[in-house]
This record gives sequence, C-alpha cells and structure tokens, in this order.
Amino acid sequence: MEDSADDLSNCLSLLNRYSKEKNISFDIQTFASGDAFLMRFKSQYDFIILDINLSAMNGIDVARKIREKDEEVIIMFATNLAKYATNGYEVDAIDFVLKPLSYASFYLRLERVMKRLGKKNDNFIVVPNEGGFNKIETNNILYVEVISHDIIFHLKDKQEITTTGTLKKFEEQLRKQWFIRCNSCYLVNAHNIKRVEKLDIQLANDEVIAISHPKKKGFMESFKKYIMEEGN
Repeated sequence: MEDSADDLSNCLSLLNRYSKEKNISFDIQTFASGDAFLMRFKSQYDFIILDINLSAMNGIDVARKIREKDEEVIIMFATNLAKYATNGYEVDAIDFVLKPLSYASFYLRLERVMKRLGKKNDNFIVVPNEGGFNKIETNNILYVEVISHDIIFHLKDKQEITTTGTLKKFEEQLRKQWFIRCNSCYLVNAHNIKRVEKLDIQLANDEVIAISHPKKKGFMESFKKYIMEEGN
C-alpha cells in the first residue's frame, strides 16, 4: 500500500526481481490509500507492505484496523523516517525498511517474511470462493471431497466450504500436512483419523468414510508412516 507512484514502482520492481531469483510467484494487489484497502480487506492476504506516511490515514492506523480482523497476517512497514518504525511493534509488524528501497535491505526482509510464511502456511490453506477467499486451518479439516467439479472441505465444526478445482491440486498442497488419498473421491486428514478397520475410516467426529480397494495399499503405507513419524 503506497501513495507515491515512484516508490510503488520501485517496490514492485524489487518484488519482481526477488520472485525471479527465488523462482516463486506473487499475487500482488496495490492500493493508493488506506481507505481503499480497508474497503476490500477480508483477511485474504498473507503479507502486507504498508507505507507509514500514507496521506489520508497513516500506516499505523491502517495496521490497527487490519489487526481487528486478522491477527496472523504478516505486516511490514516502509518509511522515510526510521524513528516511526518503532510504532510497528504495537501492531506486531515483522520489520520495517527505509525508503528509497534498496534491493539488499529489501531482500533480507523478504527472506524473513518467506521464512515465517513457510511456517504459517503449514497450518492454513487458502481456497477461493465466489466473493473472495476462505482461509482454513488445516487441523480443522476432516476430509476433502470431490463431487463433479466441486471440492468440498468438511470441517470439524460441521461447516462445509465449497470451491472448484481438482482433488489432485489440493492433494499436492496438503501432502506435507498428512492428507492422504483413501479413494478417488476423498482426501483424508490423518491427524483426524480415530480408527481404521478393514475398508472403513472412523474420523474424529465419528463419521465413517470408505477406503477403496485400489487405494488401500497406498493409504495404509502412508498412514503407517504418519503413525511412526508423528507418534500418534
């Protein structure tokens, strides 16, 4: 979020350079004012760069509004004056960087951000919906189901969140969090399995889903590995 066109252009250039060097992609949205950002903000971002010296509403005030809705999103400040950076502590900002931004200092801060995102993103998955995004805590997911082109996340609190896509796509995203394919329709969270008997999986909420014969061997091998590594 930056109200200076030159500073914004420089920041985008540095982000682009970093993404190319690291072979990662950023989905970037820019806003010229705090008000414009807050009108769109629904806890859908992983990382926010705020200019402290926004003209209408300063970055600290914007950050306070952000924290009212989202305690987890990573915030970094950009500022012309280092003395204002200490104000970032009250809104749990990860860091600040002085303008005009240089790649060397920006790179070090982005490395901190990416390290925290790596830890944070293990606990959440962001899935699109018609109005924006849902950020779901992975431990709250019992299993993921595909019906036609709909992907349904079945949660512990009995909610169901539906998006579109393929089960394979989410299987790749969730594999490290011990989500295991048990048949062509289901991807089950091993953390929330209470019991496995023959071709039945009893979940933490006592719901039972099926293991298919073709997937049984692979499922059992993965589930045994989960037991050994997680100690559950």
